[in-house]
Amino acid sequence: IRVPESGRVVNPIAECERIVSGMPNAPRFEQDARAWYRPSTDSVGMPARGSFDSAEAYYSTLFHELTHSTGHSKRIGREGIEKLNTFGSESYSKEELIAEMGAAMLGGVAGIERRTLANSAAYLKSWVDVLRADSRMVVFAASQAQKAADYILGKTQTEAGNGGAQ
Repeated sequence: IRVPESGRVVNPIAECERIVSGMPNAPRFEQDARAWYRPSTDSVGMPARGSFDSAEAYYSTLFHELTHSTGHSKRIGREGIEKLNTFGSESYSKEELIAEMGAAMLGGVAGIERRTLANSAAYLKSWVDVLRADSRMVVFAASQAQKAADYILGKTQTEAGNGGAQ
């Protein structure tokens, strides 16, 4: 996700910051012009908050990338992260669906969903359309997204990868 630099001041949201800082076994963070998760370095890249239209948009994007990071083998582990996938492949599509659902769930916990729901719904629809052939995919993705959100919130450390070893 590329975000143009605006230079505007976008203040942090305390509940979102609590969620991010409370994530167990968090990935490394880097500032970058794009938002991404890189499994090989277990790091999340994010543009500056001021690059986003709102703080809610920033945290929604950050929650999306953190949800991807839960797929790393040292957390929950997920095929869409542990194996290299090409853009548009079924596995890539599944992982994007999981990440956006996880971001929406975390947005709900943080209380920012009213400001992010329309964008999340549009993004989810684009990936659901790719996966229409598999009617069970939405249920699978929602289950994986819930596991990821619970991990980020520190609710399922004992269920996380490696029997919860951190």
